[in-house]
Amino acid sequence: MGMTLGKPFSGFFQETEQRIVLFGLDGTGKSSIMHKLKTGETLTTNMPTIGFEVESIKYKDSTLSIWEVGGQQRYKMFPLWKHYFHQAAGLVLVVDSTDRNRIEEAKNFLNMVIDEIQGSVPDSVAILVYGNKHDVPGAMSASEITNKLDLASLRKKNWQRNWHTQSSCALSGDGLHEGLDWLLQNAGRM
Repeated sequence: MGMTLGKPFSGFFQETEQRIVLFGLDGTGKSSIMHKLKTGETLTTNMPTIGFEVESIKYKDSTLSIWEVGGQQRYKMFPLWKHYFHQAAGLVLVVDSTDRNRIEEAKNFLNMVIDEIQGSVPDSVAILVYGNKHDVPGAMSASEITNKLDLASLRKKNWQRNWHTQSSCALSGDGLHEGLDWLLQNAGRM
C-alpha cells in the first residue's frame, strides 16, 4: 500500500539543482573556488579552464549546478554565453583582489556580460562578487572592489538585481560559504 500511495507524490519531493554561473577574467581563481566548494580541498593545478566546466555541489539544503565559464576564451565563446546564463538562479563574478591593473577590465567585462544577457536572465537573479585572494597583503577590500566595479551604476542599466561583494580566499575557503549563504538568501527563487 505504501508503494501505491508513494508513487503519485514522488515528484513533489525531488530536489532540483539550481544553476549558478561562475565567471570572470582568467587567473582570478574560479576553478579553485569551485574545487574548494566541491571537495573542501585546495586545487593543486594551475590549468586554465577552456570552455566551461559543470559541477554539482551539495550545499546545506540545496544542490547547486555550478557552471564555470573559462576566462581565457571569453571573447571567442561570447555568442554562446546566453545559453550558459539561461535559467541561472545566481551569478558569481570572481575578481582577483590583488590585480589592481585589471580591475577596470573586470568592470568592462561585467558590463559586457550584463548587456549580452539582458532579457535572457530572470529578474530575480542576484550577483555575488567574490573578491578572491583577499589574504594577500595589499589586496583590495570588498568595498573598494564594489566601488571600482561601479556596481551601483548597474541599476542605471535597468539591472535591478541584488548584488554583494564578498572578500574570499579559494585556498583557505575563507568567505566562500558566507558568499553562498548570501546568494541563496537573495537569489529570489533558489
